[in-house]
Amino acid sequence: MKEPNRERKTDIKSINAISLNEEQKEAKRLIIENQIVVVTGRAGSGKSLVCAQAALDFLKKKQISCIYNTRAAVEVGKSLGFLPGALNEKFDPYMEALVENLNKCCTNRNEVPELIETGKVKALPVQFIRGKTIDDILIVEEAQNLTKGEMLAILTRLGKSGKIVINGDNEQTDIKNSTGEINGLTYVIELSKKIEEIKWIKLKENHRSDLVGKILEYEYGK
Repeated sequence: MKEPNRERKTDIKSINAISLNEEQKEAKRLIIENQIVVVTGRAGSGKSLVCAQAALDFLKKKQISCIYNTRAAVEVGKSLGFLPGALNEKFDPYMEALVENLNKCCTNRNEVPELIETGKVKALPVQFIRGKTIDDILIVEEAQNLTKGEMLAILTRLGKSGKIVINGDNEQTDIKNSTGEINGLTYVIELSKKIEEIKWIKLKENHRSDLVGKILEYEYGK
């Protein structure tokens, strides 16, 4: 099997169907040029979309062989244990955000199902990440629901040619913390302030209904 071309050009032009605004283009540039990038922003800021588009571009340009996706096994108060079926079936709902955003980037509706079927887009539950080396790209979603220990386990999987792209929003945490320990998103943001090679960008523009912005302003303020 031919190895993918690991040289990733700095051109942020997409070969996908959806366009990005200026701050999203900057986020994509950071993803292209760096191994670890953190993308934060409120609900509707498009952080998951830009991560998906960058990863899909890498895949289509044969610069990677696979897009991996992980996230905390908890969301809106529920964990994997509350879902029926085997592990793969349980994790499927946690792939929905990535799959939805990949679909937005494709003109052919069969493209993403084919990528999943051929193993080019895979779920990688955080519980099973130890021992794995990431030489392709790993998208970490909803990082505010990860613990510091889980984030450290993820970051230390990075291979020499791999990329880890992390997104999240500390206003949307679904975990209760009674120990006072910082969560995984806060931990990697703090790392980005101390380690130059880890980049962090915060998206500000709202891409959903203006009403979403008003609700968030009421709930959290500026």
